[in-house]
Amino acid sequence: MADKKEIKMDRVVFEKRNRKNGFIDVAQTASGDMVAIPVIEVRGKEDGPLFLVDSCTHGDEYEGSEAIVQIAEHLANADFKGTFVGIPALNVEAYRANTRASITDQMNMNRVFPGAPKYITQRVAAKYFNEVMKKADFIVSFHGGGNVLHLEPLTGYFPPDTEVGKKTYEMAKAFGFKYTWRMQNIPFDGASTLETMKLGIPTLTPEIGSHCGRLHDWKKNVELCKQGILNTMIFMGMMSGEIKRPDELIDIELQYFHTNDGGRHEILKDRNEKVKEGEALARIKDLFGNVVSEVKAPTDGVILGFYSVPVINPGDWSILFGKIL
Repeated sequence: MADKKEIKMDRVVFEKRNRKNGFIDVAQTASGDMVAIPVIEVRGKEDGPLFLVDSCTHGDEYEGSEAIVQIAEHLANADFKGTFVGIPALNVEAYRANTRASITDQMNMNRVFPGAPKYITQRVAAKYFNEVMKKADFIVSFHGGGNVLHLEPLTGYFPPDTEVGKKTYEMAKAFGFKYTWRMQNIPFDGASTLETMKLGIPTLTPEIGSHCGRLHDWKKNVELCKQGILNTMIFMGMMSGEIKRPDELIDIELQYFHTNDGGRHEILKDRNEKVKEGEALARIKDLFGNVVSEVKAPTDGVILGFYSVPVINPGDWSILFGKIL
């Protein structure tokens, strides 16, 4: 009888000792190649939980993807229990195009879970949700700033008002980012983490980085992601070792501040800077340099991210703001 935790791959492209790389096929394209989900599986020396880590549900968020590949190399020679399953790029089409959403149907994959047998993005989500996510004992789903945002490292968790919520909150603190993000009042449906939490599977959403920090923060951010994976494995009893985390953990509610107007986006506060209610955080200037509007802090808090492209459009996210809890 097959292990109920086994992840079935349609095509295995590499297998050596305890590591296997392959693909779960979803559909064939008009050119004859496959829409598929890449999978890395590394099995420990003893039985134990299945730990699932994915990245690039949004195709332009790469820090977690690099961490998954590097951690898989490390675990192939490490002593641990259970199975590590890494998905380095869930939305491969968006990954290779360096875009947030899918190209074929223009869908945001992290708004369509648990998926449906309809458009291709929905079909990839359904295949992944039913054949992979449901088999996991706990999950880390990496996200980030992508092409137009910058985000300081923060770990999203759902409010600890249920047993799975309490477990997820403890995982978030162990993961090791400075900021832990209480994800209440999410203004959209269809996120993968929302659906897995409904199944009782503890799931984290680390957010980190952006392309604007590619030259300066890339190695640091990848290392933070790798350490977060190892911290989670230690916390969940998959391996021995010391959990490494910052001296201070700050619990926040993340708020996205939108612009009323478009124009040149001038950021007035630095990342990690604490601000007071009413302070101007960013201003929008027209083509002639005139200030047309400002983004102001509605409460005291801390700057956790910003729109990183010089020109912004009406309604775009300007500042990502942490209300300290």
